[in-house]
Amino acid sequence: MPDLHEQAEQVTSRFINQTNAHVFLTGRAGTGKTTFLRSITRLTHKNTIVAAPTGIAAINAEGVTLHSLFQLPFGAFIPTDQLPGNRAPDFEINTPRTLERHMRMHAAKRNLLKKLELLIIDEVSMLRADLLDAVDTVLRRIRQRAEPFGGVQVLFIGDLQQLPPVVKDAEWQVLKDYYASPFFFEAAALKSKPPVTIELETVYRQSDPAFITILNRVRDNCLRPEDIDALNLRHRPGFRAAPGDGYIYLVTHNHMADRVNREELGQLPGQAFHYRAVIENAFDENSFPVEPVLTLKPQAQVMFIKNDPSGAQRFFNGRIGIVEELRPEAVKVGFPDGTPSIWVDTYTWENKRFNLNPESNAIESEVIGTFTHFPLKLAWAITVHKSQGLTFDKAIIDVSQSFAAGQTYVALSRLRSLDGLVLTAPFKRQGIAHDASLQSFLRRPRGPVEQQTVFERASLAYLKEVVLDAFDFKPLCREIDYFLRSFTMDARLSEKQKDLDWATHLAQDLQPVRDVGERFLRELGATLRPEHEKGLPHVIDRVSAAKGYFEPILKGFSRTIIDHSALLGQKKGVKQYVRELHGLELLFHGQLQKIYKALALTQTHLNHGELTRAGLSMPGHERMPEARPAKPPAVKAEKTDTRRITLDLLRAGKSIQAIAAERGLTRITIEGHLAHWVEQGEVAVADLVAPTAVAEISAAFHGRQELHLAPVKEALENRYDYGTIRLVAAHVKRQRSMAGDGESGGDGGTAE
Repeated sequence: MPDLHEQAEQVTSRFINQTNAHVFLTGRAGTGKTTFLRSITRLTHKNTIVAAPTGIAAINAEGVTLHSLFQLPFGAFIPTDQLPGNRAPDFEINTPRTLERHMRMHAAKRNLLKKLELLIIDEVSMLRADLLDAVDTVLRRIRQRAEPFGGVQVLFIGDLQQLPPVVKDAEWQVLKDYYASPFFFEAAALKSKPPVTIELETVYRQSDPAFITILNRVRDNCLRPEDIDALNLRHRPGFRAAPGDGYIYLVTHNHMADRVNREELGQLPGQAFHYRAVIENAFDENSFPVEPVLTLKPQAQVMFIKNDPSGAQRFFNGRIGIVEELRPEAVKVGFPDGTPSIWVDTYTWENKRFNLNPESNAIESEVIGTFTHFPLKLAWAITVHKSQGLTFDKAIIDVSQSFAAGQTYVALSRLRSLDGLVLTAPFKRQGIAHDASLQSFLRRPRGPVEQQTVFERASLAYLKEVVLDAFDFKPLCREIDYFLRSFTMDARLSEKQKDLDWATHLAQDLQPVRDVGERFLRELGATLRPEHEKGLPHVIDRVSAAKGYFEPILKGFSRTIIDHSALLGQKKGVKQYVRELHGLELLFHGQLQKIYKALALTQTHLNHGELTRAGLSMPGHERMPEARPAKPPAVKAEKTDTRRITLDLLRAGKSIQAIAAERGLTRITIEGHLAHWVEQGEVAVADLVAPTAVAEISAAFHGRQELHLAPVKEALENRYDYGTIRLVAAHVKRQRSMAGDGESGGDGGTAE
């Protein structure tokens, strides 16, 4: 039997896959909320987009910001078109009317939001109510549906007792007339359809029951005198960590953390190394996970900001270490607890956007930019805000009144145990102030009885919605009518206009299909009522029979459009028209997809199961032919590959040093170019490196799964430089690839 934590995850998953109810998934720090987010995006059958209130939160959630997704202007939002007062405020205020007036979404973004079924918003403790109402306004407008969020289900993930939303005083003077508090649950969009609250219980970060109890009471603002006494035993006035102890200061402001880190680094002897991030394509600087230039010295205290992606668990997000060795392209970190030191690899963060796949009607993510850097930052000090999600063994914390509600809990909950805690000031006897609206929301019933009641009602409502939508052909007819209205030109001037009769017949042929659908909808509507005597088995029989009736008809319409598009052949000026036909055909295919999903959902509902992506079978789809112009388009000149220039100069007989001088590049850059061509098989390593060196360096790589340069250089007692080792590494990588063993590796970051 699953434990309470697993039950909470299962209940949340069923709410997502079997209902359209909004869900608030919460839990104390370290309960696995992010892990669940990753899982549900892989498993759900719904078209899903992940978003967050801030850029860094969006990158960590592998999603996008709410502002970019919905093209929202910055500033406050009020859920009415009537501006407050007689005097204009000195900050921007948006209203439903101004959002609609400035909405400039292209067709692809509109189609994406029309196909959206599940919106996941991470880190909702920072989500403002007015921002959520702005999202609601955009979705209702784009989807032309009056329900909250235009019928989109929203999964909110976060812990409201961590960091609260940021609202400037001037903004709140306006917003307080519309919202009881700035928290997301006060949004007008949620008043008629509040989210179901589900809490994850098991804490994975801490194992000490006494410390977990204290943390829970801090979070719930119900500390007892004995809890305060236990915390104040960790008060050590004037404490200063010794070098290498592994303590980190948790402070309230960025400038405080920057000052501590700058001063500590400046006191260390030795050469400073400056490692620069490699940023490719679109990656907003406000979303950088770390500073683009990392300055380190030997003995610097650093913190990992990612879990070990290799799975070897050599480090985790928040682990403190000490820099042991620095090289132009490598960093070696040791640990105060005596575990083995490691050479750190660079990590690549991805900036994504979401697109609608025109063939499958599925929402897919696309990487549009990357940020590659060592997953490290100086760690004598860090702000509480930036510590969210991190885990520390030792921390020095100030819990004086300068902390806002939630910050104390965030700071304390970063620690594994009380043993690693040092307080710079004693914990106050009075409680920590909490928002009254927040406390009221948290006291709402959220037990299994309430959840089950909501689930039973919501699952039947969602089933009815999906089934009725599958056989409602009115939206399809409206799209066909809109297509007909686009025939506005003289037939002598437009190939498309010559097809007006064909398009008219297409619309006329769809009309009887709509009529049959409406009769079937009336029958289904009666059968789907809870009191209907025939019940769900009868619904499955009727939906299955309707699928058999409508599937060949819908495929016939698709076939007609595909064949007609193919007849356009080599005609001029039809490219845009073919795209319109493509979109038209996808509407018929999308309607058939709805019918398939309706049948699958009905079957799982009858069996008290759960529909997932793996259990959803969709109909095949024939790709539309592309319009081919009579004359091939001119081929645009491609940008010259800088590595190809280096290869051409090498083949012209020039040395590496001569190529670097001629191109105004460093020797290490040229060697990097040539390593690429060695790996591709275009250049023989023997033409660049002496055979004895190739043999010795290759032998040093033997038995190493990852082709890191620094350990091999060290093993060979620095007899060869990085450039030579890089060239041989490329040779070894090619040999392994040709042997089919799939081994690969990387070689670290880029140094200034």
